[in-house]
Amino acid sequence: MKTWIKWLISFLHAFVLFVLTVFWVNTDYSYGDERMLIQWSSILKRVVLQIDEDPPKKDFLFINLAYDKALIPLKDALGNEVITDRAKLAQFFTILKKHQKLVRFTICDVFLKGVSENDSLLKNSVKGINDIVFPTHFDDDSKVEKLDIEVPNAIADYSRASEGFLKFKLFQDDNKPTIPVYMYEKLEKRAFSYTEDWHWDNNKPSLNSIIIDYQIRSHELFEQGEYPVVSLSDLLILPDEIIASDFLANRIIVMGDFNSDIHETVFGPTPGTLILLNVYLTLKSGYHLITWYWIIFLIVAYTAFSRLMLFPKDDDVKVKNIKWLGPLLVSATYLSVLSVCSYFFFNIHIQVLILTLYINLIRYIIRLRQAEWSKNQFKTWVIELRESYFNEK
Repeated sequence: MKTWIKWLISFLHAFVLFVLTVFWVNTDYSYGDERMLIQWSSILKRVVLQIDEDPPKKDFLFINLAYDKALIPLKDALGNEVITDRAKLAQFFTILKKHQKLVRFTICDVFLKGVSENDSLLKNSVKGINDIVFPTHFDDDSKVEKLDIEVPNAIADYSRASEGFLKFKLFQDDNKPTIPVYMYEKLEKRAFSYTEDWHWDNNKPSLNSIIIDYQIRSHELFEQGEYPVVSLSDLLILPDEIIASDFLANRIIVMGDFNSDIHETVFGPTPGTLILLNVYLTLKSGYHLITWYWIIFLIVAYTAFSRLMLFPKDDDVKVKNIKWLGPLLVSATYLSVLSVCSYFFFNIHIQVLILTLYINLIRYIIRLRQAEWSKNQFKTWVIELRESYFNEK
């Protein structure tokens, strides 16, 4: 076969790999060793090489609600349950409403289920605040739960198929926005749409599942004190005017229980509210958008990859002279480097393992007539593959 034909086939096959990449990237799954690749490349980028710029500290106020609790009777049983003190929330939102023109946005990560004697007070204090959002969740029937207090709300759930928060699905049911999307649309004056099984951000193609870029990390809040963190009770001691001028003006207010609502991430235990904020910051940076630069980058890289994988040199053709995992490791190494480069420049990882399996399946199909093949060889390869990539550590 002529060389130019091989390159043409490789170029056309690059588009197949690109379509598969977009499909798998847009799922909320990560596989086997890919989790380790995502974790260490994220740490390398943001911690070791410090290729990042922390958001301005003056733009945020974190209010810890862990110590502001109250008891309400259980709805369907004897006894009480613990909720965030709604009287204190109402007191704070009354102050915020008076000065809401100073505040950029408020996210109050408090799930308003259960009935208390202060519900009317809280509802009236929130009513009239324009830029605020509370969380809601899906129930066991996959329906959005109705809050016991009528407030602006968005989905705070996430889909996870691996340990720790690696990816976040922006739209859980294709049309109901999550809290980060709600914030992004309000703060950045953007609008998402959904057509033909695809999401669009101001008519630009958008991924629905993104790798979270942790621009504000937990240790920066609590160990290093780089961002202001106060408890609600301490804040309410101050005069209203001091609260407005020194704590609220020109800030995004982030309220949540930073002690008990903790999740495992690539940077260690992190409050769920902080995860939601980092998803918003990821959107703000545009890391969910599919750009022409990323498309061209992948097409060029996949063309070279296809040429190497589909048309190896003559002395590499004989499968019997190569260890069963040899081609797999070559593909995995190439794709791993490609994934790291994609993450460094575009903040998008590619699914290394799945593409490796696909390309090697194609290679073996091509070589079926060129090499001796037996069921025992195939069985050995499958067992080695499973032990190397699918066993949980």
